[in-house]
Amino acid sequence: MYNITSVPQVNLNNRTFPVDVGCIVGGSSAVNAQGFQRGTKRDYNNWSAPLVEHNPHSFGLVPVPIYQALRGYPGVEIPIDHSVGTLGLAWTPRSMEPISFNRSYSRSGHYDGLNRDNYHLLTATRVEKVVFKGKTAEGVEISPRWAEAHEGKGKGKGKINRKGSGKRVIRARKEIVLSAGAIHTPQILQLSGIGPASLLKQAKIPVIVDLPGVGANLQDHAYQPAVQFNCMFRLSSPPMKLTIPGTTPPPYPEVNTTLPPIEAFLFGPGLNLMLGLPGISPTRYQSLAASYLSQSPSEFLPKHIHPTIIAGYAQQQRLYAAGMLDKNFAFSATGVGALPVAAPQLMHGLSRGTVTLNLSSPLSEPIVDYRFASNPIDLDIVAENIKFYRRFYTGPDSTLRQYVDLTLGESQPGKGYQSDEGLKGWLRENLVPSVYHPSGTAAKMAREWGGVVNEGLEVYGVKGLSVVDTSIFPTIPGAATSMTVYAVAEKVCVLLLLSRRCADELVGCRSDQGEGCSCCRLLKITLRQLRGLKRHLRVLRATGEMCQQIT
Repeated sequence: MYNITSVPQVNLNNRTFPVDVGCIVGGSSAVNAQGFQRGTKRDYNNWSAPLVEHNPHSFGLVPVPIYQALRGYPGVEIPIDHSVGTLGLAWTPRSMEPISFNRSYSRSGHYDGLNRDNYHLLTATRVEKVVFKGKTAEGVEISPRWAEAHEGKGKGKGKINRKGSGKRVIRARKEIVLSAGAIHTPQILQLSGIGPASLLKQAKIPVIVDLPGVGANLQDHAYQPAVQFNCMFRLSSPPMKLTIPGTTPPPYPEVNTTLPPIEAFLFGPGLNLMLGLPGISPTRYQSLAASYLSQSPSEFLPKHIHPTIIAGYAQQQRLYAAGMLDKNFAFSATGVGALPVAAPQLMHGLSRGTVTLNLSSPLSEPIVDYRFASNPIDLDIVAENIKFYRRFYTGPDSTLRQYVDLTLGESQPGKGYQSDEGLKGWLRENLVPSVYHPSGTAAKMAREWGGVVNEGLEVYGVKGLSVVDTSIFPTIPGAATSMTVYAVAEKVCVLLLLSRRCADELVGCRSDQGEGCSCCRLLKITLRQLRGLKRHLRVLRATGEMCQQIT
């Protein structure tokens, strides 16, 4: 993992937090919790391109009473999965090989086992900047992370064998695709002279393009420490079963008990409850949405922010205010386990953070400021989450009251936190602003709204440079981000292939079937559809079919 720590979070009692992103072949997909989710239709409609597909549900370990209580709870639906457009109680698959239970990630899926002359991977290497000739990206300047890092490294042809720790430039024949993630992509762009002109001038970096949105619009999912209740049941394992004093445990479904319970929880498919704001707070969601919509777009953004960033946030504000009225736009995601415990994530925060160069040392790790709860409605929503789970476990109509020790009651936050202000005070001391899904810092939005890349994911104002990672998300999906990244990357790869290999005629096929191969037939069809259109329009029209075409 990279060793990065956020700046003190003013609205979270000046606490700092680790900014955990993977420093490994495969990136964060090699170290994440392996949740594999899509957002719902509204998530991607907010990008002006719906990406909806179907996935069968699976099973895991969960006590029947909690599952049954959720099935019958007001506002909780049971969709086949979360992303057919309906939130509720559903299983979330994991990024795992189904037989071996080994992690399935970008290295195992896109690198291991390949032996191609045109595929090279340099490990222990950092990209310091993109090199330009005028406004055209020509290459990347790299350096080893330590002195001996490049000795004998490289896969296939073109190994780097020269000793020494100096910088060098790798030239691009066609174009450069930047995929360093939402923390390092904006840093590389800024080091390359693309970003807010005022910041670049302070860092004494020549300005190639003044793009104020580079490093702005940082979003993440926030984590609320668990709401916990003292209970009168215990677990025995394996298998996981519920035992209540003086009673007979209820029947259990057939489950795979080949894994011990802890491993089953960590590595098996997970049961998740995902709710929109109407489900979380049926009495307050309308007033919260109205309060949010009434805010001035600039009110809770950083001071001296560029007008284009304010204009872009105004568009997001309009979309999110509508989402707050939609039961199928996630504001809460909670893993459902075997105890009366709930640790929901806030899936669509309203605050926006920043990633900027460290002006005293631009090549060191960037300055990350989540700015969580800079918009106070963030804490209002999370407090409503706490109240939802209090009603669910101990409310007068709860079927789980019989399992909770009502004398001892709630162990966290505790009986001392009943008022809204009390709950928000507890959250300022305990809430974590990131579950390591940073997004949005090189957003795919109109340039006049603070956007950094166009619909083709090409960086505004230059040629030969694209971005493909979570930084291009204009708004974060209400789901773990890896599946959406795969979808975006796969589609862009196809479009790059088409736009680069097919100008006026089909060229370069290596198949022994010649033009009769399926690849060539697809390219011929696509040529007829796309000839005469600009590349970014091709991407725009194809993006709406992203998930369906890559499954």
